[in-house]
Amino acid sequence: MLLVGNAGSVLYAQSGTTNQQNRNVRESRSSQSANAAAVMMRDMQTAYKHLPWNELSPAAQARIKSVVSNASLFHRLPQQTIYADSEIYHFVIRHPDLIVGFWEQLGATQLSLREVRDNRFVLKETSDTVATVDVLYRTSNICIAHAKGEYRGPLLARSYQGEVIVVLRSRFSRDETGEPMVVCDLDAFIQINNVGADMLAKLFFASIAKIADSNFEVTTSFVGQVSNAASRNPTALKTMAEEISSIRPEICDEFCDLVDRVEARVARRNQPKPLATAQQRTPLEKQERTQSLDFAFSTKPPADWGMDHFMDCPQTPSTALHHETSRELGMPKPLETQFVEHDFVPTLPKQAK
Repeated sequence: MLLVGNAGSVLYAQSGTTNQQNRNVRESRSSQSANAAAVMMRDMQTAYKHLPWNELSPAAQARIKSVVSNASLFHRLPQQTIYADSEIYHFVIRHPDLIVGFWEQLGATQLSLREVRDNRFVLKETSDTVATVDVLYRTSNICIAHAKGEYRGPLLARSYQGEVIVVLRSRFSRDETGEPMVVCDLDAFIQINNVGADMLAKLFFASIAKIADSNFEVTTSFVGQVSNAASRNPTALKTMAEEISSIRPEICDEFCDLVDRVEARVARRNQPKPLATAQQRTPLEKQERTQSLDFAFSTKPPADWGMDHFMDCPQTPSTALHHETSRELGMPKPLETQFVEHDFVPTLPKQAK
């Protein structure tokens, strides 16, 4: 009986420890969820505050406020940096159906995107997902779009409706070699018009966010590839564009003309620059050249130069040593030497046969 009692005490103690561990895990997960929700709300408020409200039309403001005030989720996608010509980038922002058309040509997507009028597109997927996308505001650095549609797919038993406000910000720069770069940031305000679907979206938010992040990375990378093809293989790129039946002919012609401009621009940028003459040098280049001449004919040699240096190089004595020797021997001061800058190409000595 004593053994049985002791065993029961041990089992009871172990059971109590396991229950406490489970409670700690649940509390930790609850705390993490609360922190994530707080961070999401803070980021959403910051993004909402920094929208260009003074430049938006009343209709655009109304749409944005309607979605954000009832937003179920907010997601800031990871920043993407690509090498792309700014003109190519702006063109595909105005005509995203061109990118989807390239994907269709390559057999890499089940999406279809069609422009039905200026700044309005219709997005369809094979799973009967349909959305209308309206561009509310667009400048060279920011694009705001509103999408409203219906989702019907394997994740949910029936169709649900929702709305999204996406804000794309772009910054343009060049790397140390002069190649054009674009830095892209994307924010998404998501409203789901169903309580059950809203709960499922929050439950699987991490998975949904990863899919969105991956799609954003793939899309921006493809834009960089299109820009690269415009300079390296323009003929093939124009041929592919001409085979896309989903875009208007005038859009295709405009894109082909753009490819020609990019090709010519890159060719000019890659041409070797001729050496500047004395008259063509900038003031900074002249100053740097003068400083190098002053060092070469300096009246004060560096401190680590001793007589051994001059003995090793008797053919190039320093001006300071020459002046000092002249004073000691009572010789007259040598004439000042003027150095006139010339443009020349040094000739290497011929090797003895």
